[in-house]
Amino acid sequence: MKKYLLLTLFALFATASFAQELNLKDFKINKLRLEVRTDFDYLTENDSSFSGFSGRYLNFVISGDITKDFFYAYRQRLNKVQSDNSFFDATDYLYIGWRINKNFSLTVGKEVIAMGGIEYDLAPIDVYFHSLFWSNFNCYRFGTNFIYTSNDEKNIITFQLTNSPFISKLYDKLYNYSLHWRGNFKHFGPVCSLNMYEYKEGTFLNVIALGTTYQFGPIVGYLDFTNRANGDQKEFFFKDMTYIARLGCNFFGEKLHVFVKAGRDVNEAQEFNITENQLFDLCVLPGSDVQFYGGGFEFFPLKGRDDIRIHAFFAVNDTSKCTELNDGLLTLTTKNGTSYQANFGITWKLNFIDR
Repeated sequence: MKKYLLLTLFALFATASFAQELNLKDFKINKLRLEVRTDFDYLTENDSSFSGFSGRYLNFVISGDITKDFFYAYRQRLNKVQSDNSFFDATDYLYIGWRINKNFSLTVGKEVIAMGGIEYDLAPIDVYFHSLFWSNFNCYRFGTNFIYTSNDEKNIITFQLTNSPFISKLYDKLYNYSLHWRGNFKHFGPVCSLNMYEYKEGTFLNVIALGTTYQFGPIVGYLDFTNRANGDQKEFFFKDMTYIARLGCNFFGEKLHVFVKAGRDVNEAQEFNITENQLFDLCVLPGSDVQFYGGGFEFFPLKGRDDIRIHAFFAVNDTSKCTELNDGLLTLTTKNGTSYQANFGITWKLNFIDR
């Protein structure tokens, strides 16, 4: 870990210095930064409590242009565990892109799986407490995006083909097919998708993910709804789903943001007493019913900048029903109940280049 951190810091300074020599050429570094978040947590569950400080995220981010037609983006989580044989386990995204013309572009590399919903769309460092589906979905895979951008740049439509989020080994012959739309309007910012995630050859988890941000003066927030279904389900809609709502208000010229948030994961598409190979949804298991809610604040001490952010929140996770796999058989767990989390932390960004 120390070796990777030292190498990355050296690369940051070397690249920033080298970039000065390239200002008059096509090559550009538009973003070059380190992101760090450290928290103090106090957790209670059943009759037990836990507390302590932790470094939750350490990210290296770089993006820019190679020429006027080719661009790149890269984010590495330096604190994420990786396997012995793949540095890419801790890579969120790493791709090269080609601007074919004003409206069309193509990217190839490790991509963020193009699924709708605002909570999913946020960087993990900006999500404080979240849904069960968010926790269990592997959202970074190698593949390609074909992207259309409207002339007014208010609509971006992406067709994506990547490895499936459910592959267990390389060359599993399982794929993800996604159609994704991002909008940018006066009061709303929709992020929606249709997705087909192959989890067995020729068998798919079909997802409809609908989300939008909203802003009316100082009032900001987002709404998410995700419907998951297999083609063999008796009822396609409203049996396996996640819904989330967040409401916030900005004060003092957006230096202080206060918010509340709530959501629920529920899967009633199948009976819970089935075997692993009969499962339709591997993220929110059948028989699950989990609610979460809470609130908090974010404070930005630097006027007009988000380089430093102080946050605090209190969240409740109410698990009325939850299932788990034991020796390939799905059963109810003994973990059902209510847990509480109080958290205080700080995020800072070392922006070497930001333009």
